[in-house]
Amino acid sequence: MLKLIKYELIKQKTSKVIIGAILALLEVAFLAGMLLGKEEIMAIAAGMLTFLASVTFVIVGLEEIITYYHDLRDKSGYMLFMTPYNVYEIMGSKILTGFFSIAAAAIIFGIIGFADITMVCAKYGELQTLFDQMKALFSFTLQVNVDGMLIVWSIIQVVFSWVGMLTSAFLAITLCITIFSGMRCKGLISFVIYCVLNIAVSAVVVQILNWTDMASANGMMAVFSIFDILFAGACYVATGYILNKELSL
Repeated sequence: MLKLIKYELIKQKTSKVIIGAILALLEVAFLAGMLLGKEEIMAIAAGMLTFLASVTFVIVGLEEIITYYHDLRDKSGYMLFMTPYNVYEIMGSKILTGFFSIAAAAIIFGIIGFADITMVCAKYGELQTLFDQMKALFSFTLQVNVDGMLIVWSIIQVVFSWVGMLTSAFLAITLCITIFSGMRCKGLISFVIYCVLNIAVSAVVVQILNWTDMASANGMMAVFSIFDILFAGACYVATGYILNKELSL
């Protein structure tokens, strides 16, 4: 499995190098603006850093999906399934690669963001005052008491939701390449299945929360996380089963 993960990282190193270079450039611009007292430059750099963080999470997911699609369609990638690894190990390596990439991005952007906010507050105002204001804003906007546990559960839920969307995309692509290969609208059909699966899972969770009348935000995040895990596991097993049955090597 470690060799497969290393192989996936090597295939995706170009995008990661580009993102790292852009991140370094924007951070240098932010620090230069702060040292020179150019608040306009600081604001622009901070906005672009925030945008880059959001785009990075999208890029990691799309890259895993595109790579998987090409592995099934192209001869060079198709040979991956002829290695002495079963389909579950191959899919698992792709999911873990994406997970580690997301985790690394979250840690790096989190550290840089906290460091930048700390430096700005040290220069322009009190750090605790800013954090209290941000907490009050989120509590008022979301109508929940924002605390450390809620933040942790929210991060966990986002990660598991991302894994669920990734594995369901693998399932849709697998259906497109195998069972629906002879159909003219196979891409559209697979995309509809992907959307229906994700919407259905969200609808079921929301309905369950309505039935139980759960008031705890932490409990809601926990329920969403559990269903995301079950959904991802079901898509993972189904994809492996279809590949074993339908993929001709």
